[in-house]
Amino acid sequence: MIRLWFFILSAAFLIAPTGAEARKVALVIGNGNYANTSRLANPPNDIKLVAASAKQAGFDDVTVAANLSVNDFQKVMRDFRTKAEGAEIAMVYYAGHGIEAQGKNWLIPTDAQLKSDLDLPYEAINLDRMMEAVSGARIRIVILDSCRNNPFGRTWKSGTRAVQTGLAGVEADDVLVIFAAAPGQLAADGTTGNSPFATSLAKRLPQPDLPVQLLGGAIRDDVLAATGGRQRPFVSASITGTPFYLVPRAGQASTGNRAALEELMWKGAVAENSASAFRSYLAEFPAGKYAAQAGESVARLAKNPRAAPVAAKSLVTAALPATKKYTLSNIRVEAVKLTGRLGLGLPDQLFLRFNTGERFPEGSREIFSIKKGESWVVDRNFTFEQPVSFQLREFDDIGGSDNIGTVDLGSTPGTFTRTLDGDASDYKVTYTLTVG
Repeated sequence: MIRLWFFILSAAFLIAPTGAEARKVALVIGNGNYANTSRLANPPNDIKLVAASAKQAGFDDVTVAANLSVNDFQKVMRDFRTKAEGAEIAMVYYAGHGIEAQGKNWLIPTDAQLKSDLDLPYEAINLDRMMEAVSGARIRIVILDSCRNNPFGRTWKSGTRAVQTGLAGVEADDVLVIFAAAPGQLAADGTTGNSPFATSLAKRLPQPDLPVQLLGGAIRDDVLAATGGRQRPFVSASITGTPFYLVPRAGQASTGNRAALEELMWKGAVAENSASAFRSYLAEFPAGKYAAQAGESVARLAKNPRAAPVAAKSLVTAALPATKKYTLSNIRVEAVKLTGRLGLGLPDQLFLRFNTGERFPEGSREIFSIKKGESWVVDRNFTFEQPVSFQLREFDDIGGSDNIGTVDLGSTPGTFTRTLDGDASDYKVTYTLTVG
């Protein structure tokens, strides 16, 4: 879910900036011609499509780079970091091989050999470097169309394992990160020469009246529909709740976008709890469903500008529509076969990681130690406001962690059993999902 950092909803953000302040920069990278592993046919097509849509969306500077070696990749990122410094918005799109290993996400240059995951810092690009490349801009977007099979991990020695499928979720402040697929899932290449994800991104980038805060959700809906629900894009966001538009607003937005925008602005106004924020909501939606409450709030704050924050909290409770609760309980993890760490028959060291960023046990070094035939009964319930997925992960011998398997909870209540057999393990996971 998009986490809102509530700033004053001023009209300046609701129109396209001009002049020097309008600078929007994009870096579009596609790696397909790999020298030492499987080649990818789609990235060269995808970057052409995405670059054209970025220009249509009003990006002033669009850099397109294809088939980058590790040295070229580093140079392109360094040059773009300079361009992004002080920009209104900076966006990076990457299509190509991407893997998770050592608990981190890595983007793979075309000359990588990666005979061991110990080679990753020397031959691959840590995703953190891409985050740094956009760090100087006001609005920062990183888009990863790279949740494909790890083509190198099969040859790595035991003890230097990587996740065979997908990328891990990230927690990044002030960055909108859109993954082509949920953590642990794979992204489809499609049958049209472009991936379903790239096709949706190219469609949505130049769409008027679509705030960047809603971009990931729109893409998610498109890709779910295009893949029959098999691929679920994932959004990790921690950016301002003030609507920001890539494309100047049209005369009238679609009904769906207007409704989403109204919710976004209202939540921001309630959390800001200032007269100016409520006035901005009223200026945009004078007859909106929260108009009466917004007017009352303006009057209340005019009488008492230092109204206690508790008033805003009560407004949220009274005004926001009720949401469903998805409660995960009765989790039982049974070890049928262990990973056989280092061939010594050592116990597996487990923890759960949700695609919301939450993990259990919560401490970064807390684990549950388990042997073959034993069970881990998780003594906690988890409640979410949307369907989520979680990974059963095991600490490896070099300080990272490996994904044994991913459970997508969905939205259907009941008690379920799933078999997870990644990383040379075999686990049976039973759980109950309650929806209400």
